[in-house]
Amino acid sequence: MPNTRSEHRPKPFLKYSATLLVVALLAYAAFLVSQSWRVAKSEQAGQLATIAALSGNSIDIYFTQLGIGMQSLGAELSVMHKKPDLDRAFSLVWRFQSLHTELRNVMLIRSDGQILLTGATPNRPDLPTLAADPAFGKIRDELQQGPPFAIGRPVMGYIDKNWIVSARYAVMDPAGRLAYIVSANLPVDMLQRYWIDSITPGVTALGLVRDDGYLVSRYPEPDASSQDKLYGKPVEGAMADYLRANNRPQQGLVELRNSKGKTTALLAMRRLQHYPLTLFVEMPVTEVKAAWWQEMHAPYFLMALALACTFAFYGLRNRRRAWTVEKRREELRRSYEHALRDRSPNEVFMFDTDTLQITYANDYALENLGFTLAQLQKKNILELHPESGVESFGARIDMLRLGERESITYRTEQVRENGSSYPVEVNLQLIKSDDGEERFLAIVHDIGALKQAEENIQKFNAPVERRGGR
Repeated sequence: MPNTRSEHRPKPFLKYSATLLVVALLAYAAFLVSQSWRVAKSEQAGQLATIAALSGNSIDIYFTQLGIGMQSLGAELSVMHKKPDLDRAFSLVWRFQSLHTELRNVMLIRSDGQILLTGATPNRPDLPTLAADPAFGKIRDELQQGPPFAIGRPVMGYIDKNWIVSARYAVMDPAGRLAYIVSANLPVDMLQRYWIDSITPGVTALGLVRDDGYLVSRYPEPDASSQDKLYGKPVEGAMADYLRANNRPQQGLVELRNSKGKTTALLAMRRLQHYPLTLFVEMPVTEVKAAWWQEMHAPYFLMALALACTFAFYGLRNRRRAWTVEKRREELRRSYEHALRDRSPNEVFMFDTDTLQITYANDYALENLGFTLAQLQKKNILELHPESGVESFGARIDMLRLGERESITYRTEQVRENGSSYPVEVNLQLIKSDDGEERFLAIVHDIGALKQAEENIQKFNAPVERRGGR
């Protein structure tokens, strides 16, 4: 019987194998593209989260320092509750404003809303009153019922007619009633100094938002025509909905769409440690995609198809990408740490987590203590703070190491090179790098003037308390 099977007919196995190979190559290429996009988006989200964390810490420290200064000013002004000395008050407010050049102005307001004076204008009859302004009544109630220091929402300034954010401090009389309000007015663009020099993508939007939804500051700065709309009413949209729905979380990293549902954005949020404010960093995902696509181009697809049978290229690419990300994060960290050390008006120290030996001190600390950096690097932090005690100090740093606290603030005495000492308030933080290295950062604020003011208040109140006990 003759053989009727064709010897030249393609075998089904070979035909289907070729089809399967093409499908497998295309599927693997699609997997590489999808994986590359996820990695690129994850990298960008991580960078935004780092910016949010470092910016939030810097701004939290600034408001804390401003609050300490206003507390000291309020202590000096509190002696006026019986016989107001407006000339002396003007001198004190003028001095405070001169020390804080970032402020637009500082006002002293009586509890009934009458502006008594500003840092640039002494008391005079034509200064306006805020008594008829409903917002002032709300501010007064908040200060009477809440903490004495608060960050207000943006308002149009009564004197300079610009948008401002007021940091307010309540000055109480001995009976606990509100006597005066010190209002330190910040321009809404002031906080941009913490962001403008940072290593951030050009399209990134950063800002601070209050719990009631009002923006405190935003970068890039909006144009003058849109400031009324931006600062004059609460923020609406996906970010505001997310914050309300999640009860304003301590931190968050999500993808959001705008009210029209067209543009997806990466949003990193960080709530300030000591104040009811949330810092946000936002970047449209379309910009992330544009940067990712520009990096890939058509050759990526050709290489993915040509090398689909091996993982070597993908592994090398991942390692190179990981190295680049690590380098970016390290540059970002160094930039912020450098800004924190060199721009801080306080003494800044860094010391080893094991030996507690000092590794860094800024120029302000060297000048105050009388040591050289080489001399300080031979000492540990407890030699400067002998009153802290080894056991109590060890308990503090253990809380930082275990992650129970992000920062610890305490008071102690700091010893100079000549043996003299002065009272300080220390803000202690643990800085961790991605490679596992740790070091402590101590921001030291001289509170000698504050303690003297507190002692003066106690001396002043003592006769009043004795008369009240009779």
